[in-house]
Amino acid sequence: MLAELTGGAGLVPLWLRLAYTAMAVVVLVIYYFTRGPANYLWFSDIALIAMIPALWLENAFIASLMACAVLVPEALWSVSFFSRLLFGLRVIGLADYMFEEQSPRWLRALSLFHVPLLLILIYSVWRLGYDTSVYPYAVALAWIVLPVTRLVTSPDANINHVYRLPHRRGAGLTSAQRLAVLMLGIPLLLQLPAHLLLSLLFA
Repeated sequence: MLAELTGGAGLVPLWLRLAYTAMAVVVLVIYYFTRGPANYLWFSDIALIAMIPALWLENAFIASLMACAVLVPEALWSVSFFSRLLFGLRVIGLADYMFEEQSPRWLRALSLFHVPLLLILIYSVWRLGYDTSVYPYAVALAWIVLPVTRLVTSPDANINHVYRLPHRRGAGLTSAQRLAVLMLGIPLLLQLPAHLLLSLLFA
């Protein structure tokens, strides 16, 4: 009956759909009132939202697209956070904000959604399979989201790092150069490795 209602084959347990949806709704609602709707332009937030229909519909295309788009950044975020939390070692600056006192601790704690998001991305392509056609769509997503982010967001938020890269070597780049680095680097250095790995493991 559940499969008939959701259009899926019952591959994703109901409790997991409910738990993930509840987590995502709580995070997104609080972010709306504390950070504004522009915060949803983060690739992680896009994936957080898109995985709700992916799980309920058991849609391999959506799940694969989000996994291709953000699997590597989510893994890097987790490495960045836990390496600093457990060992005091700064590997990359993606999770630096988690250790800054300017923001309330409870608000920073919401960003821990990155960890279950990473797990649910891997789980979903394991259960539903990886659609190998998604890579061009992931590139298109990046090429749409990055310029839009630059146009409608402020430097303070630095959404998708369009104003400041999470690496000191990007400090001397112009705005156009920084955007070009992101539009080339994300598809080639983040999305393509994820696509190849997921194709190998789950296609």
